[in-house]
Amino acid sequence: MDISFELNLDFEYAEALRQQHGSLAAQELITDLEDQIGADVNRVYQRHGVLPAVGDRVEVDEQWVVVSARTFGRDGSVWLAVKRFEA
Repeated sequence: MDISFELNLDFEYAEALRQQHGSLAAQELITDLEDQIGADVNRVYQRHGVLPAVGDRVEVDEQWVVVSARTFGRDGSVWLAVKRFEA
């Protein structure tokens, strides 16, 4: 079974990247990170049959992100927001 989902960096994570890298460079970095994190979340789904829930951590390139929001649309769509995990 396949499931489609949308994934974005949460506002604070994305805004921190914009402050560090400037608007244009940050947008490219954000897009790349969202694609990479989305691919890793998809691998989790393929292996375990579940999408991560709020509070779950996902390893991405030897770093961790945590799901900060998960929304289900009436049409069956799923949206995830992630932020950098800070211990």
